[in-house]
Amino acid sequence: MARPVVTDAQLRHTHRALRITTPFDAMSDMLRAAVAAAARAMATRDLARSQTPSVDLKRRAAGDFED
Repeated sequence: MARPVVTDAQLRHTHRALRITTPFDAMSDMLRAAVAAAARAMATRDLARSQTPSVDLKRRAAGDFED
């Protein structure tokens, strides 16, 4: 499986999501690599979430399980 390409915007979003106190522009190379790895993992997770079919919870609560 190919590693997803991570954009600068995704890196910044991951930096905010992880609540890292070091400013984004002042990150060391080691921290930037760790944030990039986390961004790739989050991108893979978001891709998997977007491909799952949505579930109508009102129909399920009413007992309608036919899809």
